[in-house]
Amino acid sequence: MDKSGNAVATAQKHSEQVVYGRNAVVELLQSKPESVEKIYLQFNTAHPKLKEIVITARRLKIPCGKARMEKLTELSGTAKNQGVCALISSVTYYGIEEVLAAPRNTAPLLVVLDGLEDPHNVGAIVRTSEAVAADAVIMIEGKGAPVNATVHKASAGALSHMRVCKVKSLVKCLDLLRERGFQVIASDMDAETNHTDIDWCRPTALVMGAEGSGLGSETRKRCDSVVRIPMAGCVESLNVSVATGVLLYEAMRQRLG
Repeated sequence: MDKSGNAVATAQKHSEQVVYGRNAVVELLQSKPESVEKIYLQFNTAHPKLKEIVITARRLKIPCGKARMEKLTELSGTAKNQGVCALISSVTYYGIEEVLAAPRNTAPLLVVLDGLEDPHNVGAIVRTSEAVAADAVIMIEGKGAPVNATVHKASAGALSHMRVCKVKSLVKCLDLLRERGFQVIASDMDAETNHTDIDWCRPTALVMGAEGSGLGSETRKRCDSVVRIPMAGCVESLNVSVATGVLLYEAMRQRLG
């Protein structure tokens, strides 16, 4: 407790830390906003401190979600959480320049996630990316699923090995990669080119759109190629994590061939 009686302890939960208490979360947003993955706030509350937290989080592009008190108590380990919990990931994020300065492959292979919302998909993609020895997985700050315990579990340990980058602007990131000689490839079921008909042996950034909404328009404009995965059955498309696996293994097949 601090002098005003606010809960400021940090609770360890799975692969995350949970900071709870109004003053503690406000202080966290002021001192280490880059460490915050997501904030959960109590339903139906009008406390001015909680409003301040929401406003600050939106300005910093940190995702916020509403939660019932039972959920907040589960996250924090106490009912004295004052209606707010902030999740801090244990992942160490890399800068794009760090990855490019020390590539894993002669022709680097990057996986870019354009706001995927399902942490199971994110974790599965990290797992497959590590399986094919991709250089990094790139995410957008404040967009998509937080890198939480579900992502850790779905990655089956791969998150401990795969380099993960977070960028403020996906558009600027793709512009930078193209300047550095990367081809930007995306997937769309309506594309005319099959995924096996392009050269995956070049430095490549594979961009995967969010579940449902797909690629953003500005992202699509920066793609050098948009490819399709042929379908023989009745379904029109694959789950995004499965589609990513198909594309990454085609890249590995060509690179090993």
